[in-house]
Amino acid sequence: MGGLPSVNGRIERLPTLPAVLANLFRALDDDHSSAQDIEKILEHDQSTTSKLLSVANSAYYGLRHEVTSIARAVVVLGLEEVRSICMGLVLSSMLHPHGFADQESAAQLWRHALAVQQAARALAGRCQGVSKDVALTAGLLHDLGWVVLMAYRPETWARLRASLAEEGLSLDQAEERLGFSHQEAGLALARHWDLPPVLAESLGWHHRPTATLPHFQVTGLVHLADLLAGGLGQGPWHWACPVDCPPWLGGALGLNAAQWRACQDEMQGRAGEMEALWTTLLGEGA
Repeated sequence: MGGLPSVNGRIERLPTLPAVLANLFRALDDDHSSAQDIEKILEHDQSTTSKLLSVANSAYYGLRHEVTSIARAVVVLGLEEVRSICMGLVLSSMLHPHGFADQESAAQLWRHALAVQQAARALAGRCQGVSKDVALTAGLLHDLGWVVLMAYRPETWARLRASLAEEGLSLDQAEERLGFSHQEAGLALARHWDLPPVLAESLGWHHRPTATLPHFQVTGLVHLADLLAGGLGQGPWHWACPVDCPPWLGGALGLNAAQWRACQDEMQGRAGEMEALWTTLLGEGA
């Protein structure tokens, strides 16, 4: 496939990182961040605050008492969960499916991203050496390269979609034909946004994790989360989830066969709840 310079050459502009999102990324890197920091970041963003409370009170979390403040959301859901929700809300607002030429595929993309995030949540509790906070963020962001392609090269995406739908090619085969990799595009965006190296790596290598990568455990976890989420079947992001976890990767992450099956069961068991969550995050009719 074409290298990173060719990706940058064919995408003249990349989206600017919103200040709210930049501050949330900085908070992710700060071990001492708190509920007060999240409140300060969102103090002038009433839309995100309102949606955050809607998500916190949704059936997905099943809370017994209504959450009416950011501080309370952090207490009952945890700081990493609240920060993750906020990132999803800001990103989905900034790059909402309604703004894309192919709205259906863009909505499928976000559903897949949220499903991968859910799978990363399930895996982080069972794998060694990966924090939930980083896993949730890496899972959510991993396919932003597709967003770049859909938003800034819709004609290229249309050709790729036709290859998938009409010829039955795999994503890898379709990208090979185009000479354009969404991982390369994601890495370009990560560099443009100056994302932490661990997130840049997961954007650029989640389909081909190797043990030599500096943040292999996170990138490997996102790869497994991608496999789990693909089994839910959102449009072109649909593949059969392997019955068994790839042995070399499961071994490296300390994930055994029973834990892999438990993750599969969790994803299938929460499919309906995730659909309700997607509706809340993306807006009715997305």
